[in-house]
Amino acid sequence: MLATPPWKLAPDLPWHVFTSPLSKWAVQPSFVIGEYLFMACAAVALVHALLQGEQRRRHLLVWFGALLAGTANDMIFMALPLVDNFWQAQATVMLTPRLPLYIPCVYLCFMYFPTVSTWRLNLPPLSCAALTGLAALVFYAPYDIVGAKFLWWTWHDTDLPIANRLLGAPIGSSLWIITFTATFAWLLNRVISGDKAVSKRTFVRGLVVVAALSSLIMVLQMTAIQQLDGGIPGIRGLLGVIALYGGIAFAGWRRALPDAPRKGDRALIAAALLYFATLMVVLAVFDPQTHRSASLHQTYGPCHVKATDIAGHVRYRYLCADDFDEDFSFECINREAPQGPWFINKRPAAGSEWYTVCGRPHKSFSRWMLGVSALCLLGMLLYSYLLGGVCRESGGFQGPGSA
Repeated sequence: MLATPPWKLAPDLPWHVFTSPLSKWAVQPSFVIGEYLFMACAAVALVHALLQGEQRRRHLLVWFGALLAGTANDMIFMALPLVDNFWQAQATVMLTPRLPLYIPCVYLCFMYFPTVSTWRLNLPPLSCAALTGLAALVFYAPYDIVGAKFLWWTWHDTDLPIANRLLGAPIGSSLWIITFTATFAWLLNRVISGDKAVSKRTFVRGLVVVAALSSLIMVLQMTAIQQLDGGIPGIRGLLGVIALYGGIAFAGWRRALPDAPRKGDRALIAAALLYFATLMVVLAVFDPQTHRSASLHQTYGPCHVKATDIAGHVRYRYLCADDFDEDFSFECINREAPQGPWFINKRPAAGSEWYTVCGRPHKSFSRWMLGVSALCLLGMLLYSYLLGGVCRESGGFQGPGSA
């Protein structure tokens, strides 16, 4: 018996597999740019992998491994109610009511770009993995800030693991990126270390290993790190991980044997530069208060109904209009026509999961712009250095840990 296809799921919700980009542009223009930006970068990454000659399988393993491990991680955390704390906006291409097509592309980008870029240094395996995690943070952090500000997704309002935030992005999200991507890179490097040609058996084993273990090992690391901040992700844990991973990466730097740029690396640099530049332009040009997102969100209901998450932390089960602190509001609903059965008196009806939220203006545009610009400029320098500026006079690609 065939499983129900995604476009047959949730028939009571007004979601669509395909939505006109023009229609989406009218209500959330920055999101259209972000969605197709990641699709384009993922396509560039695939072309880059295919251009790697004798190292093609190695790079394709990263591409498909990132797709599999990343999407599996996203689906796991959406499926478990006790850790379910994020909701995606409706994109122009949706795979399910909660999974836009561009999200697997996001995983592909923040895992492929750092992994193969760091390979160019030929660091020892542990140092390579640590640097990959830090490079992934640089890649992901500006997206995490810009996306939340423009309602590309919304967070659970009172979930403690995402309560501590920097420029609107949860510190827990940054810790997750570092540990998850570093784990992915370390597992992958271990699998292929004894098989430079990457046989079909090694390829399949690599996919299974990263899909099965990346999230598990990440959770174990996160559990230990959170103890530095009383059991939840915080600034001590973030600074501690950056220092620890940075120290491990630096320790292996003395043994680095950088490669000359390979075919396709210039295209990857160009994609990275375009990516960072686009995020800066989006923040500078668009006004978040003109954005609105009609999608699945945290269930709306009465205030202060307590629930317990997977770690035993208390949070509120429902979003309540009279007591929440997020980068959205319901103000635009009061200026528009009624929104259907999900709204009562211009607010979501009790029990609603699908409703419209409205972007809020910047509290401090200069602070957000400075933070995102600094991260993007750092990313431009880092990826230009890794992919184009660490050249040797001779020698070809040796693979991670070969030094």
